[in-house]
Amino acid sequence: MPAAPDAMDVLKQFRAVFSAVKQHFQQVESTCQVSGAQLWALAVVARQPGLRVSELARAMAVHQSTASNLVDRLVELNLIRKDRSRHDRRVVHLTPAPRGVELIEKAPQPLEGALPGALSKLSPEELGQLHGLLKRLLLILKTGRVSLALSGEKGVAPPKIRDAGLIPLADLVAPALLPPAAVRSFSRPSGAKK
Repeated sequence: MPAAPDAMDVLKQFRAVFSAVKQHFQQVESTCQVSGAQLWALAVVARQPGLRVSELARAMAVHQSTASNLVDRLVELNLIRKDRSRHDRRVVHLTPAPRGVELIEKAPQPLEGALPGALSKLSPEELGQLHGLLKRLLLILKTGRVSLALSGEKGVAPPKIRDAGLIPLADLVAPALLPPAAVRSFSRPSGAKK
């Protein structure tokens, strides 16, 4: 019977997962000149033309403001269009532009990214196990960060674990690819002064 994995074995697996995700995002960026999150948003809109921003946010499991920022950038790049509803001018429907459809055709698969693509191949039972274990790990991390923050360690703020699912994976992996000033802006606690 093989020995049970220790923490370092699991850490190596996390590193391998993040490496695969990072490689996929780099391939997307070099092939398509858009971020992985932008490609995913474009793919969702192409699969469901007429989608509203709130529906896109739900489909990607991100905050509505994140989806709105993705949409704004994709509109700037002429990859999607915003069309106002004829019945209610406040409602905006998203549709892929011809250039967006062309981009999807040449984009690396899976369009939603390596991790969501891999997770979709797990059985419901496997997803349930993984969810439970990651929830426990996040609780341990949260507890550790809170105790560090309460001890007064400089630069340590309690994480907002409840919001972690609203951050696109590309934004979690991307700090390694960004200049230090940009990374600092991600890590600044809310309400902190610049």
